[in-house]
Amino acid sequence: MITPELIGFLVLCALVTYIPRALPFFLTWMKRLPPRVGTFLSMIPIAALGALLFPGVLLEFSFSPLLGLAGIAVTAGVTWFRGGFVIPILSAVAVVYASLLLFY
Repeated sequence: MITPELIGFLVLCALVTYIPRALPFFLTWMKRLPPRVGTFLSMIPIAALGALLFPGVLLEFSFSPLLGLAGIAVTAGVTWFRGGFVIPILSAVAVVYASLLLFY
């Protein structure tokens, strides 16, 4: 049953999702960011990568923590030298998968 509370909840959820994505388009008047803000924003992909990987390592590799640590080390190393999201994640998956095939 659709209630006014449900409609209000859905509207608020849509706004919370829309505002962070639309805000950069509306703030085009800010051509140059302060250096500290730019540095902070450049760290967001690294923090997001850690937030995506670390819980999975803790939950999925309880049978062999060394595999999880190997995946984290590979991801950190590739991110340090290459950057980005796709290549570090794919390289960590490849190393952990090859380790599983070889040792288990």
